[in-house]
Amino acid sequence: MNERLLQFIEYKTNGKQADFALLVGWIPQYVSKLIKGENFGIRPVITLLKTFPELNARWLLTGEGEMLSFNPATSVIKDRLQRLLELEKYMKVMTPAELHQITEGENLDFPQETFDKWEKLLEERDKEWEERKLEAMNKQKELCKMKIAKK
Repeated sequence: MNERLLQFIEYKTNGKQADFALLVGWIPQYVSKLIKGENFGIRPVITLLKTFPELNARWLLTGEGEMLSFNPATSVIKDRLQRLLELEKYMKVMTPAELHQITEGENLDFPQETFDKWEKLLEERDKEWEERKLEAMNKQKELCKMKIAKK
């Protein structure tokens, strides 16, 4: 079972045991012990299966079957979440209709022209913020140079 855990760690975190430990809520030393075959009881198995629903329990316990259980519903949900995360950075510059399409609609696909428009709006917004910040800093410098009136 420890070899299969090692394979799953390789899949999940490119073999980085400390990163995997962080995902599961364990300390890296505990993961290291499990890989060596120490203390590999039912508790770590349950924790792994609860933390990673895609992990095939039969494969983990016996080596039979595939490492990952395929669930089409989970796949659709993950794809939709991934798409929402990609769109999140543009939400600041979206129109109400575009926001409505994301929150209420099923279609998360937008034409490339829309992405280009959003990128341009974000650039303009960032430029405006930089100009405001520079203006405020210059004003602050001027105020600092002024002599304070005595009472």
